Amino acid sequence: MIIMNFEMQELKLDMGTTPFENMFLNTYLQMADGDAIKVYLLIYKEIYNNNTVDEGKIKRQLNFDDQRFLDAVNFWINMGIFREKKNADGKTYIEIVSLRQMYFGESDQTPSNEINFDKAQRKSMMFENIERIIARNLTPADITRIHETLGEYDQDPELVTEAFRQAREAGNVDVKYVMGYLKSWRDTGITSLNDLRMKEERDKLKKVTGVRTYRRKSDPQMPSDGMSITEKARRKRLQRLNKTEN
Repeated sequence: MIIMNFEMQELKLDMGTTPFENMFLNTYLQMADGDAIKVYLLIYKEIYNNNTVDEGKIKRQLNFDDQRFLDAVNFWINMGIFREKKNADGKTYIEIVSLRQMYFGESDQTPSNEINFDKAQRKSMMFENIERIIARNLTPADITRIHETLGEYDQDPELVTEAFRQAREAGNVDVKYVMGYLKSWRDTGITSLNDLRMKEERDKLKKVTGVRTYRRKSDPQMPSDGMSITEKARRKRLQRLNKTEN
């Protein structure tokens, strides 16, 4: 294998720079063909530097006809990177989606930046864990669906990660299917991973205490009320869990 070393040349004259999000480069360069990449880079450069896009200029620069250019734009629309929207006058325009903002979500209006930063970190870790669990990169459509579900159900990011973990064990990590886990938990009042663990513990105790224990009448461990010492202890533990939740 040939190992190449690369170094960045020191700039003597700055002719302008266009920054691209690493999330885009890491995720989409391997998916898109050459036409789509060229169109995206030039559109992004134009909108970043000039706040407007001259389609004719880009077509001439790439020697693309209308259909070839449109195919490239539609590729990014289908991938969720370009989003068709309407302005106040009802005219359609295309918004270039920020993957970084997709991952972190819209900033909440709160007096503390630390709260936003903590929430962003937890969401970022959530998406990293999900991609590790499902062994692929999430698409913008996946990310949007997860964000919308999180906002609608008001659940913690850690609970979403757990939903994907359980879904993988069930053999189906389709995002729409996994969101069903979150809906089911929401319907039972579960909004955090701690809530889920407490419910699992209660269910386990109920299952155990639901089994009758039979002993000889002369057994000294069996009180007169018919419950063993072990069963009484389990029931007390279940009562404490219920009080903690309430």
